[in-house]
Amino acid sequence: MASRTRHDQSTAILSLPSGFQNLPERSRFSRICARTNRLFQLIRCALIRTAMPQPSYTIIDSFPIPLCQNIRNRRAKLFKPNADIGYNDTKRMWYYGFKGSFEVTNQGVAVAYTITAASKHDIKMVPTLVNQYPCQHILGDAGYPSQKPHQQLAKIGVDFWTSKRRNMKQPKANQRLLKRKRRHIETIFSKWVSYFDLEHNRARSLAGFQTRIEQCLFVDTCFRIN
Repeated sequence: MASRTRHDQSTAILSLPSGFQNLPERSRFSRICARTNRLFQLIRCALIRTAMPQPSYTIIDSFPIPLCQNIRNRRAKLFKPNADIGYNDTKRMWYYGFKGSFEVTNQGVAVAYTITAASKHDIKMVPTLVNQYPCQHILGDAGYPSQKPHQQLAKIGVDFWTSKRRNMKQPKANQRLLKRKRRHIETIFSKWVSYFDLEHNRARSLAGFQTRIEQCLFVDTCFRIN
């Protein structure tokens, strides 16, 4: 019986389609996959241009991507000098790693992103995201209070709307509306963390790090567009 089982398994292996024969060994296959980030990016951007309806507005926000436990912040060396120590106000923690800034449409599709050192301020990422995907109406949060990007974006016809800090005046109705619309991107971030564990990227090379992000965004984009 055992010999018959081994014969059936060998027959099954020999009958594999030609495209699945002579595959590289596992470690080499992983290295090849780590270099596919550009391919995933091209396909994802093509889907956004051709299959996604024009959004009413987009939302910009960021979340931390720590590379180690907080207790190892001062000793960590992974990805230096690209990564460093920064503070996340939402989670009220210092961490060593990167910061992911994303622009998401009102349909929930990520259309632009940039990964920077953790210490870089959110407001500096706005021009980069807008250059990747310009939209007439963009929502930000209290982390983007500076008037300089507002004025720069207004010159190119972009309405950059942000909530005010507690010591700044703004109609309460506007505050409630903005918070309700912005809650959408927080839900999307939560799903990325739950489904893809995007806040804990285990890659040990910059190419692999970006590939992991592109894989997650590619799957999420295909799901939302379809």
